Amino acid sequence: MQRTATDAQRDVGVEFFNQSAEEYSRKYEEDSPAGYALRVRQERVLELFDQAGGKVLDVGCGPGLMMPPILERGCSFWGVDPSPRMIDIARKLCKQNERVQFSSGDAMHLEFPDGLFDAVLCMGVIDALRDRRQAIREMLRVLKPGGTLIVSFTNLYSPYSWWKLYVFYPAVAAWRRINKASIDRKEQGLWSHMKTRKLFSEAAAQQLLASEGAGIVESVGYNYNILLSPFDEIRPATALRVARRLEKSRMRMLRWLATGWLVKARKNEENNCASRG
Repeated sequence: MQRTATDAQRDVGVEFFNQSAEEYSRKYEEDSPAGYALRVRQERVLELFDQAGGKVLDVGCGPGLMMPPILERGCSFWGVDPSPRMIDIARKLCKQNERVQFSSGDAMHLEFPDGLFDAVLCMGVIDALRDRRQAIREMLRVLKPGGTLIVSFTNLYSPYSWWKLYVFYPAVAAWRRINKASIDRKEQGLWSHMKTRKLFSEAAAQQLLASEGAGIVESVGYNYNILLSPFDEIRPATALRVARRLEKSRMRMLRWLATGWLVKARKNEENNCASRG
């Protein structure tokens, strides 16, 4: 079968996450803006989670760091990720727990039967997929009627998110080209990943899920980082201090500053009938 440019781009992206797996796992523990963003996203997901004791699928599970708090809620946990290295790290974390399963997989083609899960989580994934609607359809297909879907989106109106994706990363890439600096496969994977990403307003994020039949429950913002790159890395303490203060207040009038949205939805009975055809 002939490979397409999309296939090649996806493989480069997977290679990036393979090479970044250990670094990504460590970030959850770092006292840095990036580490804080990952932790606060996890906290907000757990606040929205309402399927204690159920079967839970994490699409794009990475190193499996959602697994421990989900198990604490009496659930069984399945994790899927396209990066084999991420899955290797996740399996070491679970230590052969019979309530946990990890496997390599594609968000757009989930290898599970219809209606298996009580909840599906998808964090840091949907923005970069080439067919987001297909991924949402697959997540809803494997959900039970009344099941919970929680998906993260990067906020279009966040100054930090907009600057980093549309200004900072392109500027760094252009500088490297102008100076003919060598680019390793990890950097190639990063640029490839960024090229496919899309930012979402809160309304657009909700509309994507609703367009595939999901019933929207609520959406919340998370991570109020307003110190633009590279200054958030040059002055991490200042960036963290401001982000924590804004996160603590979570004033509705400041929602547009959140770097990302979490949208919680339900699988409707009508959607279940449609999935069975």
